[in-house]
Amino acid sequence: MRDLICIALALPLAAGIITMFFKQKSAIKTVNIFFSLCTSSVLLWLISRIAIEGPFKSGWFYVDALSAILLLVVAILSLTATLFSASYMERELAEEKIKFSALKRYYALLQLFIFTMIGVLVVENLGLMWVGVEATTLASTLLVAFYFNRSALEAAWKYVMVCNVGILFALLGTILLYYTQVAAGSPEEDALSWTALQVISGQLDPMLVKLAFSFILIGYGTKAGIAPMHTWLPDAHSQAPSPISGLLSGALLSCALYAIIRNLVVLQAAVDSAFIHSALLVFGLLSVAIAVPFILIQHDLKRLLAYSSVEHMGIVTVGLGIGTHLALYGAILHILNHAVVKSLLFNLVGFISQQYGSKQIMRIRGLFSVMPTIGTMFMLAILAIVGTPPFSIFLSKFTIVMAAFEAGSPLLGLGLLLLLAGVFAGMLFYTTRMVFGVAPKRLVRMKIGISAMTAGILSIIWIVATGVYLPSGLEQLLDQAATIAMGGR
Repeated sequence: MRDLICIALALPLAAGIITMFFKQKSAIKTVNIFFSLCTSSVLLWLISRIAIEGPFKSGWFYVDALSAILLLVVAILSLTATLFSASYMERELAEEKIKFSALKRYYALLQLFIFTMIGVLVVENLGLMWVGVEATTLASTLLVAFYFNRSALEAAWKYVMVCNVGILFALLGTILLYYTQVAAGSPEEDALSWTALQVISGQLDPMLVKLAFSFILIGYGTKAGIAPMHTWLPDAHSQAPSPISGLLSGALLSCALYAIIRNLVVLQAAVDSAFIHSALLVFGLLSVAIAVPFILIQHDLKRLLAYSSVEHMGIVTVGLGIGTHLALYGAILHILNHAVVKSLLFNLVGFISQQYGSKQIMRIRGLFSVMPTIGTMFMLAILAIVGTPPFSIFLSKFTIVMAAFEAGSPLLGLGLLLLLAGVFAGMLFYTTRMVFGVAPKRLVRMKIGISAMTAGILSIIWIVATGVYLPSGLEQLLDQAATIAMGGR
C-alpha cells in the first residue's frame, strides 16, 4: 500500500509539471482529466485495500478508515473538479476572461492543490499534518486570486492572513502537545505520532492538554470555516473560479475537520471529555446560528453557498461535540455528503454565472427555460443541501439530530432543527425565484461540455443513491471511522 500512496502523491505533481509544457488547450484538458482519473482510481484502490485489510502504517505514512473516508472525498471531488474545469475554463478562455498562460497556471495549481490535500490525509504525525494543512493554504491562495482583479486579490489577502493567523494557533497547540509528550517520557522517535500519543494519553498534563486543545480548535477551526473564525470563507469562495470554490468548500474544509478529529482522538483521552464536547457544541451551534441571517439576506449566489458551508461545518462540529458513536458516525457521513453536494452546487453556479453574466441572485431568473439540464441539477442539489429526503444529506443530518435526542439532549436537537428550518426556508426561497420565472430575453439555451455533464450526472447519482442505500463496504468504513474518532482503533 505504500506504493499506492506514493503513486497517489506523484500523479498530481506530474500532471501539474507536464501541463506547463503544453501549447494546445485540448492537450491540457485531456492530460489533466487523464491524470485526475488515474489519481482517483489509485485512491479508490487504496481505500478498498484499507476496507479489506485494515489500517496501514509505514514510516511517516498511515492510512486507516478515517483517512479512507476523507481520501474518498478527495478522490471524488478532484475528478469532478477537473471534469467541470474542462468546460468552465474553455468558456472563460473563449470569452477572453483569461489568457492561455493563465489556463496553464490554473491546471498546474489545481493539481498542486490536490497533492497537498492528499498529503494531509496520509501522514501519521500531527506536525507533518500541520505542514500539510499550511501547504493547502499556500497552494489555494493563488487560485483564490486567480483573476487578479481587485475583489479576487482582496479575498486572497484576507484568506491567507486569517488562515495563517489561525494556523499559527494550531501550531502553538501542536507545540504544547509535543511538550507534554516529552514530559511524559515518550521516546524521541515518536514525536507527535498520534498512535504513540494515544498510548500515553493518560500520562499527559491535563492543564496543558486543555490549553493545546483550545489553540488547536481555534487554529484548525479557522481553516474549517467554523464561526466566528469563518470571516475569510465567503470572500474566498465567491471570488475563486467555481471548480476551485467546490474544492475549497467540499475538500479543503473537510481536511481541516479531519485535522481536528485526529487531535481529538488524543486529547479527549487526556482530559475531562465534558470540556472538549462543550466547546465543540458551542462553536458548532454558533456556526449554524451565524449562517442563518446571512443566508436569509444574501444577494450573491456564491456567497449564499459559502454561508451554507459555514452552516454545515457547524452541523459536523455539533456531531463531534455530542461525542457518541452514532453522532460521530453521522458527523463523518455528513462530511462526505456535504462535500459531494456542495462541490456540485459551486460547479453548477459557475455555468449559471457565465450564462447570466452575474452572480447576483436578483438577476438570475428562468433557469429551467435557459439552462434546463443545469437548472434541474441545481434544483436537485439545493433540495439535497437543505436536507430534503431521500437525498444523502437528509440521512446524515437526521443521524446527528437523532444522536442528540439519544444522548439525552432534546433541547440541543430541537434547537438545531429550528436553525436548520431557517436555512431551509432561505435557500428554497432564493432557489425557486431563480429556477422559475421569466428569463431575460437576450439569453438563449446553453449547452455544456460532455465532461461537465458527466461529472454532474455522476454527482447526482451519488447524492440520490447514498440517500437510499449505503454500500456495505462504505458503511463498514464509516463505522470504523466513528470508532477511531471515539478513541478506538
